[in-house]
Amino acid sequence: MESIPPSYAPSPPSPSYSPSPPSPSYSTQLLPGEQTVEETRRQSPQALNTGVFRRITDSTTLVLRDQQPGSITPVYGRNGLVRGHISLRSSEGLVEVTLKLEGHLRLETSGAAITTLVASDSYSLWSSSSTEPCPMTLPFTIFFPSTFMDRQKPQPLPPSFEHKLATCTYTLSVVVSRPRRFLSSFRSSDCLVVPVCYRPRCRPRTPMLPSDVPFMTTVKSSPEEWHQVLSTMNATQSSRLTPIQCLLFIPSSQVYPLSETIPFHLQLRAPSSSLAPFIDKSAPKHGLPVLSPEEITIRVYLLRQVVVKIFEEQKLSNQIIGEGKLTYSSPLPDNHRSYCNVPLGEGIDCLDWDGELRYTEDVTVGSFATNSLSVRDFIVLSLEPLQPLKCPLLASKHFHPIRLVTDPWSDHAVTW
Repeated sequence: MESIPPSYAPSPPSPSYSPSPPSPSYSTQLLPGEQTVEETRRQSPQALNTGVFRRITDSTTLVLRDQQPGSITPVYGRNGLVRGHISLRSSEGLVEVTLKLEGHLRLETSGAAITTLVASDSYSLWSSSSTEPCPMTLPFTIFFPSTFMDRQKPQPLPPSFEHKLATCTYTLSVVVSRPRRFLSSFRSSDCLVVPVCYRPRCRPRTPMLPSDVPFMTTVKSSPEEWHQVLSTMNATQSSRLTPIQCLLFIPSSQVYPLSETIPFHLQLRAPSSSLAPFIDKSAPKHGLPVLSPEEITIRVYLLRQVVVKIFEEQKLSNQIIGEGKLTYSSPLPDNHRSYCNVPLGEGIDCLDWDGELRYTEDVTVGSFATNSLSVRDFIVLSLEPLQPLKCPLLASKHFHPIRLVTDPWSDHAVTW
């Protein structure tokens, strides 16, 4: 039976369209009455690493890209891209060309020293088993490792670090192998070794209040921006003085970048008899109290503690990396909400100081820890009588742990 194809009616003509109006012109400059609702910032071209590092020997040249212009040591971050090429003066008679990335953690105590291999990656760029002749230029692209095995568990790779108790170093090596002249079954190798710096970057999750914003203003409007650290300065039993409550207010994140000043506020609470050693008795009666330089020293400073553990032995080293500058300020009102945890009692007076912590050492490495090495940081409040035998108050030193990081908070993504 013959099938008959269906018949189709002709399609209607397509509608006519009028040309679209031209798209409006846009500008990043705001016109009168306009405001920015949301902005996505981009990394400026100046912030990109456009420099090239070169190390040249008689037979080999190593070129590393994506470096800061003029840098004398190549620097890489977490999962950093190691990109460059190797140039050979001669490729005749080569057996293999290998690129190696290695890292060593060396720890020392009074009784022992131990070195741990934290990174060991090898890449064959060319070998004689290849059907192609060895080129004069060998490009490569590898990634810096981000972890290492520490007691059978993956841990973050420690940054480059140098201290009298511990050093962590990384090298990039080019190994060019040739057969020996009279013993062809053995190899002779030329090795070019370049120290590199591993600097994993990290930043706080929340911003820190600018150091020039008055504490009294922010603690009233945004008390959640401050963390309260409590400690006590005791008195001798014979003096019968009431212990002094010490309240140190620091930015609430407790994670601070190495590039920024850390604001703080210090308050001492006690009856006037206990606070008397802090007041200069020769100061005028009017105006603000003056801190007595002859009775008690008040210090707020940054302390870095390096702890090394080898077998059953542990050794630590302390270093002051920042000092606080204090300026006397007016106390908070008695009914302020920051007194909820430790309310002011009857007959209690207050002494208040504003302050800033500034780094006094050139610190480039943040806090980090492995099973055998930890680099910890503290804000320390120290109250020490200059003449302990004569002063009715006892020395007090309180260590509050914090974390230092390489970069400040940012509200936009940045290529590490």
